[in-house]
Amino acid sequence: MDLTHGDVLDGGKELLSNVPMYISAGDGYAQWGGCLHLKRQNGDLLRSGEYRIRLRDGRLGNIVVRKVISTNGAHHLEVLFEGRGELAQRRAG
Repeated sequence: MDLTHGDVLDGGKELLSNVPMYISAGDGYAQWGGCLHLKRQNGDLLRSGEYRIRLRDGRLGNIVVRKVISTNGAHHLEVLFEGRGELAQRRAG
């Protein structure tokens, strides 16, 4: 898994900004997933469902939250997700 940072979007609205993310992917990012590391108060914004992520390097992707795990004495959360479709570069506009 590679550590990066990025934003979590819901319907174009930014829910979380510059959060640590671990991304794991096979060749060409055809199958990918990972986890977000959040402080508890930020994790309460995410529930099971679909979101969009925007990575620091400009890649965009859709994710489905699969599981939320309390860590570090319940002060932090790990949000496990599965990628949907491509993790693609942002298109020039």
